[in-house]
Amino acid sequence: MSAIEDPSACHYWLYVSRCILPPNWVDAAVEDILRVSRIRNESLGLTGALLFTGNRFAQYIEGPATHVAIAQSSIERDARHGDVQTILGSARKERMFDDWSLAYAGPSLFLTAQVDAVIEGAPRSAEQLLAILREFATPDT
Repeated sequence: MSAIEDPSACHYWLYVSRCILPPNWVDAAVEDILRVSRIRNESLGLTGALLFTGNRFAQYIEGPATHVAIAQSSIERDARHGDVQTILGSARKERMFDDWSLAYAGPSLFLTAQVDAVIEGAPRSAEQLLAILREFATPDT
């Protein structure tokens, strides 16, 4: 038996993955990911933030459960992502990235260390990563 989706609930998915592209393709690929994802997210009513360290992605996606599942399935099949790991996934009452179809934060040593801590399972690392996404990600332009 399937449950009726609560339209007021905001479902979310936080994942990390490894970029499996050759270094000379990375910049163009990230630009393409941002362009396509912003269009897709807007059409699906999704919001969120993407962080790219230079070799790892961390992304938080939020919105209706069925639409978050569509985005998750697409990312898990995307040949640019390897080792996709779900960090958090659930529902909350309010969105964290209200009006950003996809905020973005680019490479830095600090961000790399934060994503590595999540992958290694450091205590409170998922919550810290969410806070960093909120602080460092810039809204779409």
